[in-house]
Amino acid sequence: MKARTAARVVLLNPAGEVLLLHVKDMHDDSRHWWITCGGGAQLGETAVQTAARELSEEAGIECDPADLLGPLASRSFVMEFKHHSTIQHETYYGMQCDEDFDFDEAIWTDIEKASIVEGRWWSLSELSSTTDVIYPPQLPTLVQMVQRRDVPDEPLVLE
Repeated sequence: MKARTAARVVLLNPAGEVLLLHVKDMHDDSRHWWITCGGGAQLGETAVQTAARELSEEAGIECDPADLLGPLASRSFVMEFKHHSTIQHETYYGMQCDEDFDFDEAIWTDIEKASIVEGRWWSLSELSSTTDVIYPPQLPTLVQMVQRRDVPDEPLVLE
């Protein structure tokens, strides 16, 4: 099974809501879930560089990697798609936006255009009460860490 290294950003707006992308399996529209901005590392990138690049691509927000909070957490899991599976090793960072932004600045790849259904801001209460599939399941904890600007000595290990 192929392995992939990735980084994700828990991006909060001034109201403390987290930006999630609604994505689907490109070969099975019935399979869909919500995730934070992020994606796979390019050759030679560190995790924090990947996170900053992905934030620029998916949300249109330019930032210096040093401006990201973290690393907050890590997670390794099997991503199951209709036609393949991948072991993904993710590192999570955080960022609090000072102002709202427009998705028009995002530069989505062809794969992102085909797989991202929409993006929207979620409150902690919405995260706690939804029946939608959201990854990682521990996202409310990460949101609270970003709100408090709380970086652990060692990144949390998520399941």
